[in-house]
Amino acid sequence: MRAVRRTISMPAAVARRIEREAKRRKTSFSAIVTDLVERTPDDLPYAGVIDDDPDLSLNVNEVLSRLGD
Repeated sequence: MRAVRRTISMPAAVARRIEREAKRRKTSFSAIVTDLVERTPDDLPYAGVIDDDPDLSLNVNEVLSRLGD
């Protein structure tokens, strides 16, 4: 399998949970995220269903800051 590098943004609390789980399993952050996505049904939601900001791609940092920690 060819690996592809991607950058994602998530709430800090979620990132901490994934880090803890990766340490517990003695694996990588990426492996945990991959495992979770592979277990999820094919109907993954995407950012396009968020309608609170029509310019989401331009304002993603501001929108994410509303999520808090």
